[in-house]
Amino acid sequence: MSKRYGTHENEAEIERERLGMLAAVRDPRTFAALEKVGVAPGMRVLEVGAGSGSVSAWLSGKVGSEGKVLSIDIDLQFHAHMPDNVIVQELDIENDPLPIEEFDIVHARAVLQHVPSREEVMPKLISALKPGGWLVLEEGQFLGFSEQGLSEPYRTVHKVISSGSQDEWRDPNFGLQILDRMRASGLTELDVIGDVWAMRPGEPSGEWWFLALERAIPRLVEAGIMDKSDEDIVLNQVREPGFVMLSPVSMITFGRKPNS
Repeated sequence: MSKRYGTHENEAEIERERLGMLAAVRDPRTFAALEKVGVAPGMRVLEVGAGSGSVSAWLSGKVGSEGKVLSIDIDLQFHAHMPDNVIVQELDIENDPLPIEEFDIVHARAVLQHVPSREEVMPKLISALKPGGWLVLEEGQFLGFSEQGLSEPYRTVHKVISSGSQDEWRDPNFGLQILDRMRASGLTELDVIGDVWAMRPGEPSGEWWFLALERAIPRLVEAGIMDKSDEDIVLNQVREPGFVMLSPVSMITFGRKPNS
């Protein structure tokens, strides 16, 4: 999910590159998940927190000229130009209304962990589904990710960033709650797919995270969480040839709105 940048020099450029890396890592898994629920010509699909729009562009081809994709984000500065069957709209998922019972599929990736009122937003997404429509939510599980063996000083910095402790509203482990929330909301045909991978420097597998680290470091220094003298050391650690670390667990959770 995009946010508003510009406080630090080059932040927007770093974030644009990071979104490209994240898309390269996650898009194939996202596409497989959307194929699993049967995205097809003529459907109406809502893409929440669209970022660069890579998923929306793919959906455009799947729903065809008779279908529509509503591609929304709180900030559209990174969103690419889209085909005619994609409606791009700046929208705050917490405070702005959504259409009711309009979409065959609602999809969001790495969005709810950043939304303070996430517990209220989930019913809103379900209300936007047609009867029989699918809710597909992708979120991480960072508990083990934050505890893996790493060398200092990166180890300490990594634990701070991955725990979300520098952002009081973020819940990096909300992925663990989604299946239960879908069940409690009455969704059916529940399922979940999870995976981990090796993160390496110079590859999308790791650069989606290392670029986030690069963007976060100035704030950590300002907050006194890390020393300015450690900045180059940390960035050199994660980009040293041969460096490898485990990714967080990525979970894709599925639920279907009953027909009646």
